[in-house]
Order: sequence, then C-alpha cells, then structure tokens
Amino acid sequence: MTKKSQSPTISPKGNATKYLSYTEAWTRIKLARQEGFFFEAIALEESMITDRLISYLVFVEEIKQTTEVYNKRFGELLKLWKRLHPMPIAAMGRSNLQEAVDQWRILRNKAIHGMVKSHPGSPTEAVDDFLAVAESAASEGEILARAVSEWCRKMKTARKRSL
Repeated sequence: MTKKSQSPTISPKGNATKYLSYTEAWTRIKLARQEGFFFEAIALEESMITDRLISYLVFVEEIKQTTEVYNKRFGELLKLWKRLHPMPIAAMGRSNLQEAVDQWRILRNKAIHGMVKSHPGSPTEAVDDFLAVAESAASEGEILARAVSEWCRKMKTARKRSL
C-alpha cells in the first residue's frame, strides 16, 4: 500500500512529523476497514492507543525513563492508566473508557490470533465468524483510539493550564 493521505495545506503546529504520521494512520485505518483488511486497522489502532497512553503517562511522570516507554506492553499501560484514574472515564458514548479499552484488548487478541490458533487437534473458528470478530474489533478500535486520543489531549491541556 502506498501513501494515501494528502499533505496538509497549512503547516501543522507542534510535532509536524507526528501529525503527518497520525494523518496517514487514520487514512489507512479508514481504507483498511473499507477493503476488509481488519488486521492493519487493528494494529494501527492499538499503536495509536498505546502511543497516546505513553504520551500521557510520560507527561504525568508515571513513566520516567526512555527505556520504560519501549518496555511497557499494552496491558501494562492499561493497568497504569486505571491505577492513576480508578474512577470510570466517560467518553464518546462509553461510560467506562478504561474498561472499554481493556475489553477491546481482549477482542483484539481474539481477532489477531483467532484465524489459525486453536488447541492442538481442535478446529479453528469458521473463517466468516472470525472475520466478523475482526471487523468488530477494527470498528470498536477506531472509536476507542479517537476517544483515548481526545481524552489524553484534554487531560494534558487541563494540566498545563493548572501549572
């Protein structure tokens, strides 16, 4: 797949390279979902959620060392997030964003591993059923990636104003 997004007509503020990467990722998610390439969409959505959580956790100094950024798995980042924010976060129609992302993590695992992984001697899930799970994970992942991105942006903005 080649680059599908258009260059912005105005210069983005802040980290322009990150902005362009996200623009390309959102374009690829949309195209991947339209074309039925749900794994690409899921992988990009997880990457975005992970990136936003890392950005927030570094901002609030929960993650301090550069090496920690690359050593934290998705599930570990969610645990840190839940520990810092134990009360449910309502966002984009979800009453508990942290739990919704954690449940999506489980659905994502089922989608990513479900096509060929099974107990030895047991059949795999039917391909149509598997693809329905993958499509659902890609759809929900897009919503959650947007919700986490927006929540992190708001939290960082609010914290900067209070300092």
